Amino acid sequence: MDQHQSLITWYVLFAVSQATAVVLVLVDRNTLADRLAAAGLLCLNGLWFLGYGRKVVKRGVADWRGLVHAAGSLATFAPAVWFSGNATFALFGLVPQLYMALPVAWAFVPMALFVFTPQILTWAAGAVPALPWPGALLIIGFSQAFGWAISRIAQQNEQRGELLHRIEALTIEAERARWSAEIHDTLAQGFTSIITLLQAAQPDVDLALRTARENLREARALVAATAPSPLDGSSLEDALRRLASGASPPSSFRVIGDPVPLETSVEVVLLRAAQEALTNAARHSGASRVDVVLRFGPDGVSLEVRDDGRGFGDAPEGFGLRGMRARLEQVGGTLSLSSDQGASVLVEVPL
Repeated sequence: MDQHQSLITWYVLFAVSQATAVVLVLVDRNTLADRLAAAGLLCLNGLWFLGYGRKVVKRGVADWRGLVHAAGSLATFAPAVWFSGNATFALFGLVPQLYMALPVAWAFVPMALFVFTPQILTWAAGAVPALPWPGALLIIGFSQAFGWAISRIAQQNEQRGELLHRIEALTIEAERARWSAEIHDTLAQGFTSIITLLQAAQPDVDLALRTARENLREARALVAATAPSPLDGSSLEDALRRLASGASPPSSFRVIGDPVPLETSVEVVLLRAAQEALTNAARHSGASRVDVVLRFGPDGVSLEVRDDGRGFGDAPEGFGLRGMRARLEQVGGTLSLSSDQGASVLVEVPL
C-alpha cells in the first residue's frame, strides 16, 4: 500500500469515528441545546482537520505545526465533551491524528490531555467519570504503543521507498551504460569500418555492403535484447573469422588448441573485445596487417589481437577499452595491453 492509499484509509477512519460521535451525541439524553452544541463543535473539529490538520498530515513532516493542529482540535473537542459525554467516541479518530502530525515523543502529552479531558470535565461537573481512572491510564498506554507502531511503519515505508528509488536509479544507470557499450561495440564500430572502406576507395564494394548488413543485424539484435548477431546460429570461431575477414586493414584469424564449449556471456565478451581491438587498429594504429588468435588452454581461453602499427603510446584509455574491462570483470577475465613492435590486446578468461 502506497502513501496515498494509506492516507485515504486513515481519512475514512477519522470520518467514521467523527460521524459516529455526532450520531451518539444527537441521541443523548441531554437537552436539545446541549446536543446541538456538542454536534456543532464536533463538526467544527472535523472542519479544522480538513482545513489545517489534513495538510499537516499530508506533508509527512512531524514538527511544530502538529502542535497547532492538536491545540485547535482540543479547543473544539473539549467543549463538545462538556455538552455531551458521548462526544468522547471521537477519540478513536483524534488520537491517531496526533501521532501522524507529531513525533512520538511530542504526541504523548497532547494525547494524554485528549484522553483525560472527559475525566477532568466530568470530575469538574461533580459527577462520577464513566471511565475509571485506571481505564484511562490503560488507554493512554495503549495509545502510546499504537502511536509508536504507526511511527515505525511510516519510517519503514519511507526507507523502503528510498531503497526502491535507489534501486531504480541504479538499474537505469546500469542499463544506460550497457546500451552505450553495445552501441559503441556494434553500430559505431561497424559504421566506422564502412567510412574507412569508402574513404580508402576500395573497389570491393561488397565488403562495405557486408559490413552494413552486419550492422543492420546488430541493430535488430539490440532491439530484441538477444545475443550479438554474429553469434546467431554459428560458433565463436566462425563469428571471429567473419569479423577478421571483413576488417580493414587486412586481418588473419587462427585457432590454437582444441575448442571447448563456452558460456554465452564469455563468447559475447570475446567477440566484443575482438570488435573493439579491430576498430582501434583501423582508426589509430596505421597498421598494414592485424592478426587475431583465439587460444584454448587447460585453464582458460584467451584472445589476442596484434597489429604492426604505431602502438598505444601515451594516449589514455578510451571508452571502448574501459567498456572492455568492465565486460571482462563480469566474467572474471583480464585485459592486457602491450606496445612492443605494434599494439597487442590480450584478453584472458578462466574456465
